[in-house]
Amino acid sequence: MSPFTWLRPPDQSPVPPDPHDVRIADLIQADPAGAHVALVGIPFDTTVIGRRGAREAPAAIRRALYRMTAFDLESGVDLVRILRLADLGDVAVVHTDVHETHRRVTAVIAEAVRWGLRLLVLGGDHGLSYATIRGVREGLGGKPIGVIQFDAHHDLRALLEGEITSGTPFRRLLEEGLLQGPRLVQIGLIGGRNSRAYHEVARQHGVHMIPAARVHASDPESIAQTALAHVTTGTAGFWISLDMDVFDPAYAPGVSAPSPGGLTAFQGLAMVRRLAAHPACLGMELMETAPPLDPEGRTVALAAALAYRFLVGQGELRWQR
Repeated sequence: MSPFTWLRPPDQSPVPPDPHDVRIADLIQADPAGAHVALVGIPFDTTVIGRRGAREAPAAIRRALYRMTAFDLESGVDLVRILRLADLGDVAVVHTDVHETHRRVTAVIAEAVRWGLRLLVLGGDHGLSYATIRGVREGLGGKPIGVIQFDAHHDLRALLEGEITSGTPFRRLLEEGLLQGPRLVQIGLIGGRNSRAYHEVARQHGVHMIPAARVHASDPESIAQTALAHVTTGTAGFWISLDMDVFDPAYAPGVSAPSPGGLTAFQGLAMVRRLAAHPACLGMELMETAPPLDPEGRTVALAAALAYRFLVGQGELRWQR
């Protein structure tokens, strides 16, 4: 019996088999015992500031991810030989109760971390990051962690009248001492999408900021190396929090707040694979994919590709051992 509470079975649409393919779907096990990586869905977008639809992402990303092959020709990694993957299902969210949903998310994530699992979390709006990161810390017994946040926005908004939104998670984490600014790296920030006041909050807390323009002027490997230097020093590991609005709308139009000038698909995929292959990587969350806002499915396809690159990175890590 699964030790995880508040989880529901995932939506697993059957895929016509090809006798020559081994797909990600073929690697899935329901029991977390012995797994290296576990998927958890959080179909919740009650706190999103802008356009909704991210609650439909976990099922949509799973369907796309499960169709991908277990063999990665770019790296030569065959996941079927080296990676055991569990799907724990979806957290049973309460759409009308943010605090209860966050409590459940934190409990599930903490339990999974205690089991020694690396996590691939499919959100959901970015307000959930407060609950997921709190859960990671609890699972590690309160030890400090680093966070690499891919995002067009700081998400350091003040809680006006106590309202929790997708723009407030990192402000809450910093102010409650669950995350230290020097251990937070924000990659992909966009001009015209962030106020001076919240930029000052980031600066005062010592957050390391890497705007999208700097990423474009550099290369994925050097950006990843810079981020790793900040999140692996004096921590028990690091967490990747990826908001899909970090990408230019040409690649990910189905998000709450599209941001022209954002990252390219190549940049994001390369950095996620590089970070996931680091032994200190604790997991990744994919937030703010809103399938109803992108009927052509480009955003879901990119989110699934990012999830796949995370798995490949985890596979490379174990392949090298």
